[in-house]
Amino acid sequence: MSDAAYLNITWSVAMSGKGDAPRPIPNRQQYEDNFDAIFRKNKKPKPKAQCMREMRARRKEQGLKEMHIWVTAEQYAEINSILKN
Repeated sequence: MSDAAYLNITWSVAMSGKGDAPRPIPNRQQYEDNFDAIFRKNKKPKPKAQCMREMRARRKEQGLKEMHIWVTAEQYAEINSILKN
């Protein structure tokens, strides 16, 4: 191995980065809490009932009205024709 090749190998091993020490963190506890909040999301999914309540509340805020009705086949056809126009 030539001297130049040897120097290249030792230089690349000796210089592995801009610094090996981690950056100082002023408030370590806040950093860890924020990290957990962002990357460790172990939340359970919301129950269906809660999702439906939230959806109904959002729609109510938008001014939408919820309707549950029973109609005959003729009434159903008439309602559909009105809604399609």
